Amino acid sequence: MKTNFINKLSHNEIMENPIVATYYNLLSGQIRGLPKGTWQDDRKVVILVRYVLEIKLRLSKEQIPRINREIIHENKLWGALNRFKSIRRLIHFVYPGQYREWDFYRVPVNYWSDKNRVKEFLEWKLEQEGIALSELPTIVNSELLLTWGFANPLKRYGDSPYKLLSELYPNTFKATDFKKVPHHYHKDITVLKNQFLHMLQQENIPLKDAPKKVNREMLIRYRFGGVLSSYSNNIAKFVTFLFPDYYSLEDFKMLPNGYWDDIENIKKVISRLIIDAGKTESDIPMFLTKKKLQQARLGGLLDKYNGSPIEIINAVYPGKFAITEFSRVPNKYWYKRENRIHALRNYCKTNQIQRDEIPLLNRSYFRKNFPRFISMVDRHYDSKFYKWIMESFPEHDFHPEEFKLLVGDDGQICDSQEELVIHNYLLQRVLNATIIREQERFFNKQLSEIYIPDWIIEQNRNKYIVEYFGLYNSNLFKGYNEKTERKIQYFNTLPEYKFIAIFPEDFKEEGFGKLERLLNDKGLATSIVTLS
Repeated sequence: MKTNFINKLSHNEIMENPIVATYYNLLSGQIRGLPKGTWQDDRKVVILVRYVLEIKLRLSKEQIPRINREIIHENKLWGALNRFKSIRRLIHFVYPGQYREWDFYRVPVNYWSDKNRVKEFLEWKLEQEGIALSELPTIVNSELLLTWGFANPLKRYGDSPYKLLSELYPNTFKATDFKKVPHHYHKDITVLKNQFLHMLQQENIPLKDAPKKVNREMLIRYRFGGVLSSYSNNIAKFVTFLFPDYYSLEDFKMLPNGYWDDIENIKKVISRLIIDAGKTESDIPMFLTKKKLQQARLGGLLDKYNGSPIEIINAVYPGKFAITEFSRVPNKYWYKRENRIHALRNYCKTNQIQRDEIPLLNRSYFRKNFPRFISMVDRHYDSKFYKWIMESFPEHDFHPEEFKLLVGDDGQICDSQEELVIHNYLLQRVLNATIIREQERFFNKQLSEIYIPDWIIEQNRNKYIVEYFGLYNSNLFKGYNEKTERKIQYFNTLPEYKFIAIFPEDFKEEGFGKLERLLNDKGLATSIVTLS
């Protein structure tokens, strides 16, 4: 039996199914078991498993394939597991075509023996991380591959990222392309010396000036990063190894071993820098940038703290400065949910913003008081500041009314009065359909843009994307018309959806006649009930 139709059932439809009520009786102890044949009925298997995972446990799509036998036991799903013999087969049955083998805790035995599967997994992971294949050698190491789930493939190639990638992509990479070069490569002095001299020639640096002008960034740019790590990231040790008869450590003004291990030494250097610049301690987060440290020839200090001024400052002044006080945050810092939550909670605490004042923190407020938050909210919360607030302060139990949000008849939130009118119209007029607002993201790879449709409607096994372009031709937002055209072009290329574009004039006719014809022309069935 195909289960795709059952998978399209809304949560309300699942809750209303009689087998769910029987399952309630099982959990409450009113009955000792489910009716005979329940777990042999495909429809009941899908409904019960979806009910437990999606509704009862509220698992995300990513969490579902990672359930274990303890969850099966606690929720009395042994009958389903006994039928399918494994969690993997059960999940594939309930959610056909939605999961890959690597989405589960374990892949089948010998799955990674096929290098094409390894290659497919790697390219999928790179797409998820937004990393081009050509960039991989400069960032990859064993630890990163283990984090990504490549323990088994990596082991098959001697725990060497270089050997693994060379097998997957023959004649594509050189050993020196990698962040960490293959074992023993750093001992080949002839190859390294020629590569170093080539770098000096490209940079127009005389050999005698190398101690003054060669820095870590330059070496990394010329693919010496992995080799340098074999010399404790110490430029002097590396260069004197290459040219022992030409340089000594004194040429590099070497500091004693462990000098930067002493926090007091770092504090002295920072104090000297801010005094010389006429700054105060409170200026440190904005003043002490990577460029400033490089200009002061403090590359060794940067190396000690992974090239991060923020790490240096937090080590010297633990807890003194909030992340938002720095001129910039670390790369992908806002991608972590806990960082976004901490930033808002700390901002409210620092500025003594009380519970009743928090809902007033909107775009206008931050544009005036802290603009740097705006781009983060645009990217991670679809420009909805109330979502960030409600996520950051669950203990306050905020309600939509406190944000003066526009709430549809079914409880879904709308962005404008016009969208609210259209939403309630769709609820009343579109027959036997599931109507969801702003829940699904679509990524336009060609333009690197993310689109979140206003509505996705499912009716009679057909799916519709409905988008209201309320500001088209209004000139209120620069580029709005152009993005509208890009959205229309993209949505019309999606084969599994029918796209409906709504413009202001389409629903302002008396009786909504034009809007109804627009929906009907695309195949949406509507009622003839007059709106109240």
